Amino acid sequence: MPRRSKQLVKQDFKPGIIGWARRRVLPILAKGTALLGILMLGAWITGRVLTDEHHWSQYVYWLPPIMMVGGAWVMLVLSAIFAAMARRLGGLLLRPVLLLLAIGCTIHLAFGVWHMHRIITSDHAKAPNAIRAVHWNLGGKSIDAQAWGDRINELDADIVLIANPEWGEGRQALLDQFTHFAPDERVRWVNYSYRVNADPAHFRIEGHAVIASRYPMIRTGMVRFGDYERQEVMNRSSSSNGWVMFAEFDLDPDRTDDAPFVVWFVDLPSNPAAWKMEVMQVAQREINAWNGAGWAMGRHVWEQRTFENESFPTPDLIIGDFNTPRGSASIEQIAPGYTDAFDAAGYGRGRSYVIRDGSWSENIMSRVLDMHIDLALAAPTHAPTGYELIHMDDTDHAIQVMDLVLGIP
Repeated sequence: MPRRSKQLVKQDFKPGIIGWARRRVLPILAKGTALLGILMLGAWITGRVLTDEHHWSQYVYWLPPIMMVGGAWVMLVLSAIFAAMARRLGGLLLRPVLLLLAIGCTIHLAFGVWHMHRIITSDHAKAPNAIRAVHWNLGGKSIDAQAWGDRINELDADIVLIANPEWGEGRQALLDQFTHFAPDERVRWVNYSYRVNADPAHFRIEGHAVIASRYPMIRTGMVRFGDYERQEVMNRSSSSNGWVMFAEFDLDPDRTDDAPFVVWFVDLPSNPAAWKMEVMQVAQREINAWNGAGWAMGRHVWEQRTFENESFPTPDLIIGDFNTPRGSASIEQIAPGYTDAFDAAGYGRGRSYVIRDGSWSENIMSRVLDMHIDLALAAPTHAPTGYELIHMDDTDHAIQVMDLVLGIP
């Protein structure tokens, strides 16, 4: 073939490929990306509706909203670009559907899930008549007790609930930060291992739970499920373990006719493969089957008691590490009708668990996921008026700060 003819073939070849791609490939891509965006939003909506009612749906519920809703917008833009470059229509009917879904899901995410409108209206100041409860799951890690004690004093906390602090000197140093709740010149023993220069009625240590309070406590009780001996050895809550503890607080010691303020302090199993609905049902069965074993505050020390024919008292507040995200249907198993403090008074992505010392993939994924698993739930007769998550560099779990006003339906 003459040289000139070969050059003409080469010149025709390139436009031919581009033309074929614009007629065949780009319309398919325009349609496919729009369809993929719709499927992504469909999955996210399904997760929001079903949460963890089914084992399979809990994993759909855990899909990161940033990836699902943000990814749908990316698919919409790509579909529009492919369609503009194509010579044939592709995704013409799908793109308007995707656009409407993306707008609706974005609005719901911003204002119905993250409550971003409260950036303007929220005030972190503590109401004069509110009880401020602070919860932190330390995960058995070492912290700067002095720095954290100063931070809690700044928060003006009334009840401090700490899960899984390290044993020994670290736990003692942590307790020492809260002697200002009820100072005493004498050294008092909280239990056989830990002591404070304060009234022991304001402090309680039981297993992996540590409580310090401005208000004296009357009695406590606890149920455990899973391999508790293994939990003790590991010095932290593991995937097969869990516990729920109640504590009764005397908000006005001068009165003899007032009912105590009851808090359930929880740390539930963290196994992500377990169906959370079943986990909550196990927790509720253990609570219902409580044998009455607990502790009551005596004249000077905590005394072990058995409360015959009594059950776990009805809680005014349930707080702790639920190891399932906010809004899960399974939470109704142990807190039916209770109000989530974040939904009532919080805003933002609500990430209470962010891995800090894992592999690079774990660190990245935990920042993409909105794992709000440390929760505070108020009884229907009370009103959460403030909620904040404070992230510290010491642990993976954030500090929960919740304000609760009693007696407001």
